[in-house]
Amino acid sequence: MYQLSFAGQTLILGTLLEVLTVFRTDSRLSSVESSEIVLLHGGQPVDVTRYNGSLTVRRPGSARDVFLSMIDEIDGAYFRPNGVLQAAWQIRRSHWKLLYDAFDLASSPRLIFSSDQIEAAADERGHLALHDLLQAECERRFGFRYAGPQYGCTRDCNGRHEVHVAYALAEGFPVPEAVLAEYRELPEKFSTDMAWGKVLLVVPELRGAMSPDKVRVLASILSREKGGITSQNAALLAMVMRLAPNRPTHVEVDDLLFRHGLVESYGLPERYASPQPLGNPVSKFAEVYRSRMADRRREMEVTRLREERAAGRVSQRHFDQRMQIAQLEHGRETFAFGNEISEAIDSGDVQFMLDLMDCVDERNRVSKQTVREVFGVKLLGVRAGARRRAIFALAGFNEAQQAEWEAAGSPQARELLVRTHHAARVAAAIHPAVYAQSQTAQHV
Repeated sequence: MYQLSFAGQTLILGTLLEVLTVFRTDSRLSSVESSEIVLLHGGQPVDVTRYNGSLTVRRPGSARDVFLSMIDEIDGAYFRPNGVLQAAWQIRRSHWKLLYDAFDLASSPRLIFSSDQIEAAADERGHLALHDLLQAECERRFGFRYAGPQYGCTRDCNGRHEVHVAYALAEGFPVPEAVLAEYRELPEKFSTDMAWGKVLLVVPELRGAMSPDKVRVLASILSREKGGITSQNAALLAMVMRLAPNRPTHVEVDDLLFRHGLVESYGLPERYASPQPLGNPVSKFAEVYRSRMADRRREMEVTRLREERAAGRVSQRHFDQRMQIAQLEHGRETFAFGNEISEAIDSGDVQFMLDLMDCVDERNRVSKQTVREVFGVKLLGVRAGARRRAIFALAGFNEAQQAEWEAAGSPQARELLVRTHHAARVAAAIHPAVYAQSQTAQHV
């Protein structure tokens, strides 16, 4: 045992590694001089000093012996009390962590050893090889190395304490109350991927009731449901989960719970509580485009959802919700882009039209289909040159004007041609006779 005294405080600690933990974590020691700290081990003083500003100790003997003595202490006190080796889940988290603190020390030997001790123990390259020593000691003493022991019914190894505790609880093993008490004080120690361990911590009725694979998925689903998992519904959940496969997927468990009325249907997002402003169509084209695009989007989404559902990638209630949304979105399609295309056609914005429609048939089919329906211009199933010529014609460009536009050297020059051409078309609509004379004069 160690007795640590400072600033009128006295702490009794079982091992030197715990003393070093206090040195590292207790803020009360940050402003205390090392000479004002008294550390006794078996009534004998232990030298307390600072190395690079951090409190530590110096003990006589070889580096190897001092290092192994720290492992002896935690071995006898916590890992093998009364000579019986404990499983990871039988050891308190704070005590389990001491072993991994020793691994950290193996990488920072100057924190615990003097220069003379390091020089005496180093090999010809100046290395102490404490990490390798600890690896071998762990395997000899405890049956595992840094990666940790095997857990649950798996052959996988893990050094994280919460993994072993969660699996032990799922298997119904008698995890000591002292171990559970530390997790009740700090439940966040069940990290994200082991969050299902919290459920077993607070709902003892679920311990041993199903496999870890089932608990993991069940806890994930019900963590987002009102009420979650409680002592009141644990027995019912355990009974229903017997119907689940041994290693169920999220979808399989969600569907199982939904069929038995243990989870509710998904509601619709709040945005669907109010109507979507659709705007007004500026032309027949915009009206037809909106209708076709709404149909196309709905068709694609419904097809995708049915494929996802058939493949078991989405649950029934997720499928139902997304199908509802697909229907609602159909009625919320706006006239905005159809109006934009229509205005581009009317203004002769040929660059916009080329960017949108001068492409392979699989792209932007709705705009091309709408052009065929409203203007009778075919853009699908034609050669690239014919398609490009048809787009220019739709913009009001004859072949000579198309050639002039394509020969223009810059976007600015092309834009000027479009504006000039559009102005001429507007003039033609207002004064057709004047326009016809100007066109004749241009070609004389």
